[in-house]
Amino acid sequence: MLLEERSVSRAADRMFMSQPALSAALSRLRRHFGDELLVRSGNKYVLSPLGTELLETVTQASGALTRVFSAQADFRPEESSREFRLVCSDYVSVVFGAALSRTLSAAAPNVMLRMDHVQDAIVDNAPDSLREIDGLILPHGYLEHLEFIDLFTDRWRCLVDASTAMSPLTVAELGARPWATTYSGRTAIVAATRALHLLGVYPQMQVTTRSFLTLPDVVAGTDRVAFVPESLVERFEQRRDVVAIDCPIAIPGIKQAFWWSPSHAQDAGHRWLRSKVADVAASLEQMPPTSTPSHD
Repeated sequence: MLLEERSVSRAADRMFMSQPALSAALSRLRRHFGDELLVRSGNKYVLSPLGTELLETVTQASGALTRVFSAQADFRPEESSREFRLVCSDYVSVVFGAALSRTLSAAAPNVMLRMDHVQDAIVDNAPDSLREIDGLILPHGYLEHLEFIDLFTDRWRCLVDASTAMSPLTVAELGARPWATTYSGRTAIVAATRALHLLGVYPQMQVTTRSFLTLPDVVAGTDRVAFVPESLVERFEQRRDVVAIDCPIAIPGIKQAFWWSPSHAQDAGHRWLRSKVADVAASLEQMPPTSTPSHD
């Protein structure tokens, strides 16, 4: 926590320690590593290069230890205060995570669900990186040789300013108009962009954001186009400045899945979590589509 907070006082508060005691601990760490770890810069402290390296290592080790001691042969959801950590895009946290949170709270009111944003390193270092989390929600096509639960399928729509949606969008316009796009760490937008490239369409990326939920704001009032998953469209329907329209080309659909490490297979708590994930996925499959599918 000391490296994370970069402040003795804040870290002491989080750890329920006195500042003198934590300052003494920092001094011992500095002697042990032969490094300052925290270096004053102006009126604040920043991490030294070694401190930065240690922060990542310690975070991973701490997560692993937490998982070791929270693993149980017998899991009682009504009594548990366990934290489950999922990694996903902001769009998935809205579409699936919110429903999962309600399901978990109903069955285990003291359980905590933590949803972190997907990062490239987690995907690139799988399956090792999955030992430190309870699950990664990611479309098919990025991971293999791991167990998974299919969650829901989606398709792409084009988001445009309402004033530019008076006529159907053409392939030529896709290439001529500027784009707003997401880069959320190996999201399915890559497959959609590849479909454009196969047609010889290389759109100008004018705005890039890590959040699908910011796309309406960067599209509104411009001639930009953005790909958005259809399941998010209903969140934008109250807005009058943007509208989602059908794409003029065939784009591969999105099939989201929940992936986990084999090391969690026999953990009773994780088995319970997987059962709830499967329940929510089944309930989403039974829901009617938000709109009538188009030709794509």
